[in-house]
Amino acid sequence: MPAYFFFMLLGLSEPLKFGSNLPTTSPDNAVNQVQCILYEMGTPFKLHTLPWLRARREVKLHRLDGYFTTHLTPEMKAYGKITSPVFLEKWYWFTHPDSVNKPEEKIHYGAVRGSYQANWLKSQNIQVQVEVNSIEEIIKILHHQRVDRILLDLDDFEHVTSRLEIDQSAYSKEFFRYVPLGLFASNSLIKRFPNFMSQFDDNLATCSQTPFSLSKSEKDHVLGFIYNQAKALAAQASLTEQTLISNSLPLSEDELIKADKQWQTEVKNEQAKLGKLMLDKALSKKLNDWQSQFNGSVTEVILTDNQGKNVAISKLTSDYWQGDEDKFNKVFTLIDDYYFDNVEYDASTHHFQVQLSIPVFNEHYNHIGVLIIGIDVEKVLRLNASFTPI
Repeated sequence: MPAYFFFMLLGLSEPLKFGSNLPTTSPDNAVNQVQCILYEMGTPFKLHTLPWLRARREVKLHRLDGYFTTHLTPEMKAYGKITSPVFLEKWYWFTHPDSVNKPEEKIHYGAVRGSYQANWLKSQNIQVQVEVNSIEEIIKILHHQRVDRILLDLDDFEHVTSRLEIDQSAYSKEFFRYVPLGLFASNSLIKRFPNFMSQFDDNLATCSQTPFSLSKSEKDHVLGFIYNQAKALAAQASLTEQTLISNSLPLSEDELIKADKQWQTEVKNEQAKLGKLMLDKALSKKLNDWQSQFNGSVTEVILTDNQGKNVAISKLTSDYWQGDEDKFNKVFTLIDDYYFDNVEYDASTHHFQVQLSIPVFNEHYNHIGVLIIGIDVEKVLRLNASFTPI
């Protein structure tokens, strides 16, 4: 697969150079996002191609300022840093149905030549028996069982199998990981432009891909893991009682904004007095105990009233009022009694989180609040959960 040079003009006599092995034919990929960011930064550029492995070598030789990558390899840590994710892929293992019970040592792997998956397989010393030039070819080869297993982005697999009229449900599918694509910036670039990384990240929101959401099968998997326990928690008397008490003490819009601003300021200044008071509540401690049983797969639990005010929290939240966010509002309008927010990347922990919202009802089945559960989606998708859609 080819790679690309980006030339940028930042008041220099010589433009900066970046490389990537991503194709430009896709209407929505990391190339498009980076182009947008460079435009937003006011940096015109030109596009050229080169092999992916050469991009890393050119950085080491100080002839290239950076390149697109899925991860920061140990060998490159000494040469630069990687930005926050520009684009996210969902990598899954797909195995031919007749190869599911094959001994691992006899499994034959296939990959698209020069792809990130092919490079990752080689980095793990996994022998690739067949390499081809396109996703269509590798799926056809799997379909005819010339290989037993491939590693692909879920969206790519589903799109291509549909176009080829191949029954994708026949193939064993196993989640591997979410893969953030970022821009590697060389130490030389960062030294010349100390603000480059921060300015690049500042423009991510403007140029980011369509919000990253779970597929139907992924939602089913997460629901199979947590749905019944979450519904039982939302129905407990201690939660409904405290939610009703909070509902009896509504705040005006001005009071909500003031309280939320105070909460956020205290958290930002690491003096979360309001937050710590709420964490000391018996109900907050109960939510924390409930969260701990999931061994890190559940990252937070928030109980809100019908205004979106925090009633109890298992860990300190960044804000007090959830009422202006989809994870609160959408629960009141959906037919389903659950709602999944978009998947978010936590740059500090390098984990992907999705929030599942469950309505809280009183004894008359009136909607009185929302239970919001943060989930480490990668951990859960690796579990063999089963779920029958409701």
